[in-house]
Amino acid sequence: MKRIALAAFAWIALALPAAALEPADLIGTWTTQWGNGGGEAVSGGGPLIIRLDESPDALDGSTPAAGWDGVQTGEVEPGPNGSLIWSGRWASIWPEGATMGTFRSVFSDADTFTGVWSSDDGEIVNAPWNGARAR
Repeated sequence: MKRIALAAFAWIALALPAAALEPADLIGTWTTQWGNGGGEAVSGGGPLIIRLDESPDALDGSTPAAGWDGVQTGEVEPGPNGSLIWSGRWASIWPEGATMGTFRSVFSDADTFTGVWSSDDGEIVNAPWNGARAR
C-alpha cells in the first residue's frame, strides 16, 4: 500500500507545473555572453546587473564596462512552462554618443537565460545574448 501511495504522490508531483518565475527571482549579478550578429557564435561578454524597476512588471539592467556603460529597461511577461520573458530597449553609452536597440531574454529558471539583441540601425539583428547567474 505504501508503494501505491508513493507512486501516486510522485505522479501528482510530476504533473504539477513548475512554479512560475517572478521579476524578483531575477535580481542580482549575471555573467553574460553575446554575439555580434544573428546566427554567429558568442564572442564577447560581461556582467549584467538586474534590478527591480518602479513598475511591478518591469526590470532594469546595467552592463558596466571600461569606457562605456550599457543600460537595459523593459517589461516582463510570463512565458511557457513557468519561464519569464524580459524584453525592451538597451543603450550602450560612450563619451562620443550612444548606440541603441532592442532585446528579448527568456529566463527558463532563476539561474539562466537565452536571448537575442538587435540594433536600431539594422546592422545587428537577433544576435545571441545568454547568461548565467554569477556565483
